[in-house]
Amino acid sequence: MLLGGNEITGLLDSYAINILGIPGVILMENAAISFLKHLDNNADNYLILCGKGNNGGDGYVIARHLFMMGKQVSIFAASTKNMSEDCKINYNICRNIGISICEGVENLEKMLKTCEIIIDSIFGTGLNSDIYGIYYDIIERVNSSFKRVYSVDIPSGINGNNGEVMGIAIKAYKTVSFMTYKKGFLNHASSEYFGEIAVENIGISSDCFLHLVKEYYVTESLIKENIIGRKINSHKGDYGRVGIFAGSRKFPGAGIIAANSCARGGSGLVTFVTFEETFKDNNLSIYPEVMPFYIKSGDIGGNLKELEELVFKSDVMALGPGIGKSKNALKIIETIFNIEKNEKGNKISLIIDADGINLLSENSNLFSKISKRAILTPHTIEFSRLSGLSVGEISKDRRTSFENLRKFAEKYEIVLLLKGKNTVVTDGESVYINSTGNPYMANGGMGDCLTGIIASLAGQGYSLLESGFIGAFLHGYIGDFLGIEQYAINATHIIENIPRYMRKLLTT
Repeated sequence: MLLGGNEITGLLDSYAINILGIPGVILMENAAISFLKHLDNNADNYLILCGKGNNGGDGYVIARHLFMMGKQVSIFAASTKNMSEDCKINYNICRNIGISICEGVENLEKMLKTCEIIIDSIFGTGLNSDIYGIYYDIIERVNSSFKRVYSVDIPSGINGNNGEVMGIAIKAYKTVSFMTYKKGFLNHASSEYFGEIAVENIGISSDCFLHLVKEYYVTESLIKENIIGRKINSHKGDYGRVGIFAGSRKFPGAGIIAANSCARGGSGLVTFVTFEETFKDNNLSIYPEVMPFYIKSGDIGGNLKELEELVFKSDVMALGPGIGKSKNALKIIETIFNIEKNEKGNKISLIIDADGINLLSENSNLFSKISKRAILTPHTIEFSRLSGLSVGEISKDRRTSFENLRKFAEKYEIVLLLKGKNTVVTDGESVYINSTGNPYMANGGMGDCLTGIIASLAGQGYSLLESGFIGAFLHGYIGDFLGIEQYAINATHIIENIPRYMRKLLTT
């Protein structure tokens, strides 16, 4: 699904009208028809609030369709001065066929009392200044009516770029957005205004706009477009030799979660590289399908040659969860990074998480070893250490422009996956925003689980960018299904269900 703010929405409208040759009034007609699919048709009395721009024009078309369906329809025109040309056309049609159109805020109160459903089409994504005067009064009265409100494209008063409330905003029961999932919807502080969000096209396939947009909201349909699948005559060697350096005496579970997630994700062969003391005095265990590779305590020099041989035979190396920041951990990472290509002559993909990221941030010379073959999966604080940006700067950027994230990925020629609600994945050019996941998943080990899933996908032939956004989606997708019946969802719950939901998601 395409992702966009004010500028992208305007660009797509302009392209449809000026390049594809679709008149604006036709786009309005298509938008109205798409909108009506989401409207409660059991009601009889509808009030449509129309502005003077193209968003208002959509409202006039919706009013006409409801009127032709035999519904009782009233239109409140917030303004009829300086209407856009297409809005004026549809305003005149409504007036000519006899739909009641009222102006003046003094008439609004009565209309609010008699209607069952309100349709908000006052402002669209073009709003760029605070609301005041009559518009403020209108929105305040609508919100105070406590009637069910459906917003056209975006709730009036919300900035489409950043989701901020421009003084006041409509609190929608449902928002039906056209062509793109608005960037503003990513602002969770404003979520009470959006209600349920649906995205509809306007009679044009999104494929027509792909060359104009480099930002995507990841949905199941987008995942389905990127499926590799499995050939009938394939064998374990076709699905990746993955090594995972993870875990330590202090954090044994992190490594076990990452390794087991990778195995359950369908990897051909998984080797769990960890310190020999990782399993001392605990009863945790890896799946029998996972092969252990133990690094001796103390002087690890004797193990490094064997480790090099393992890396040389691998397609993917994942590292970081629970390894700590000891000198030995750094030596092992350096050993892994120093081998760029495997025995097949292919670049070895790197999945770097947790302490792997922390060590990288303290040893920036290592960046030269990982360019064009790594995905980094930090959370906000880890990315702050990596980039030097404040947590506030990162949080703002991830819900507006993504520019700092994109620049970082481009500078170091890596894929960056910034974890959190609406995980962001970028290779410096394209940006993918994850749509899955829920607060019931907020507990330890989830990041380690994601690392294993991404490593498994990379071994099965997906690019690092694909592995990142598919892995993030799958991880949250499982959690969303489990969240229907479970209050708390642990990494173990996710791991147990990986094969089932991969089957559901990654098969045609």
